[in-house]
Amino acid sequence: MAPRTAQKNRTRSALLDSARRLMAEGQELTLARVAEHAQISRASVYRYFSEPGTLAAEATLDFEVTPTAKLLDGVHDVRQRVHRIAHYYLDFTRTHEGYFRQFLAKTMDVWQKQVEVELRGARRIAAFTEALEPARDQMEAKALEDLALRLSMVTGIEQHIILDDVLRVDHATGDRLQAGIVDALLDRFLSKD
Repeated sequence: MAPRTAQKNRTRSALLDSARRLMAEGQELTLARVAEHAQISRASVYRYFSEPGTLAAEATLDFEVTPTAKLLDGVHDVRQRVHRIAHYYLDFTRTHEGYFRQFLAKTMDVWQKQVEVELRGARRIAAFTEALEPARDQMEAKALEDLALRLSMVTGIEQHIILDDVLRVDHATGDRLQAGIVDALLDRFLSKD
C-alpha cells in the first residue's frame, strides 16, 4: 500500500473510531466534535465526510459483523438457520445499542432535511437470504425474497426499540417474542413436510 493511501486509511479509521466513541457516550455527533476528539483538523474531517449523518452511518456500519457463513456453519435446518440469524442481529443491536440509536437519529435528521445520503446496510436481508438457501428448491423466488424481507423486519434496532422502549420487556421475553414472530413467518412460507 502506498504511504499516502495508508495515511488516508489511518485518518479515516481514526475519524470513524472517534465517531463511534462519541456515539457510545451518547454525545451529539458533529464534525467539529469528531475532529477535536480525533485530534484531526476540521478541514480534514470535511474531506472525508461532508455531513454528520454520513459519518454516523459509516461509523455505525463499520462494525465487525460475524460473517453469515460462520454463523450458519454446521446448521442445515432452515428454521434453526433463520433463528440463529434473527437472534444474532438482535443481540448485535443490543451490544451496540448506543451506536445504532445515534445512527437512527442521524438517519432521521437526514430524512428531515431531505438530503440525499448514501446509507449502506441491508446486511440482514443478505443474511436471511443465505439462511433460507436450503429452502430455495421448495419456494418460488419471489416468495423466498418476500420471506427474507419480512424476516429482516423482525430484528435490528427497530425491533429493539419496540421491545425495549415501547413494550418494556426484558431480553428473555424479547427473545421469546421474536422467536414467535419468526416461527409464524416460517409457518406461513415453508411447507410442513
